[in-house]
Amino acid sequence: MKKLHTTTLLLLISGSVFATCNQDAYYAGLPTNLNGYAFKSKLSSHLERSHRSISYGALLKAYKKTDRDTSYDADNSLLDMYSENPAGRDPYVYGSSGRSCGQYKNEGDCYNREHLFPQGLFNKKRPMKSDIFHVYPSDGKVNGMRGSYPFGEVVEARWTSENGSKLGNSKSPGYTRTVFEPIDEFKGDIARAMLYFAVRYESDIPRFKETPMTDGSYEQTYSTWFLNVLLKWHKQDPVSEHERKRNDAACNYQKNRNPFIDHPEWVMAIWEVN
Repeated sequence: MKKLHTTTLLLLISGSVFATCNQDAYYAGLPTNLNGYAFKSKLSSHLERSHRSISYGALLKAYKKTDRDTSYDADNSLLDMYSENPAGRDPYVYGSSGRSCGQYKNEGDCYNREHLFPQGLFNKKRPMKSDIFHVYPSDGKVNGMRGSYPFGEVVEARWTSENGSKLGNSKSPGYTRTVFEPIDEFKGDIARAMLYFAVRYESDIPRFKETPMTDGSYEQTYSTWFLNVLLKWHKQDPVSEHERKRNDAACNYQKNRNPFIDHPEWVMAIWEVN
């Protein structure tokens, strides 16, 4: 009986750690003597064990807490990376009455849920489909223009959104086809979300549909050209106040975190040492 009580206590302690959104408590127990892909795999297991999948519909409700603008304009509108203008007035704003939708004609008509890692590549399966750390609210028109194109840096834009996001051919060595480039303010946000996805779904991504973004491995995960873009954006655009607030709020729904917002140094500890 004493052994049973001890086991139960350990389970309760373990469960309480995974239930917490406190940063220090959440990462307690991760090995500190590893780096590179060995650390990536340990971190992947940690994110998976603590992840509590939410429904696709619940994302729209969650956005009202996780994605309110309390940092840039501080107007409590829904923050959309494709319409936010950090240097001035936003071209359009999704306030409390802004509507979500699947049908749109112009920018500013409505917002929807964008999968930064395109959902068609994993056949719209959960938990990937409703993972709040890579599914963001975004303007429907811009989301539609981005489609399933990889993120990247554009040589010459053939289409530009109202806040300056661009669609055009890639200038990255190794890939010259169409890519989508967000404005500089949100390049790091997107890079850290994509890197989170690489870690959280490390063992799943090699089974997804082939894409120019991925290399078919569970270790490096992303193609070299694409990984170089993400690492560059991560370095150039440090973690913002909005990202930190979103990470904390999203944890309340999903019970895991984006570790690269909490520990930006882990990005290079994983990928730059290999």
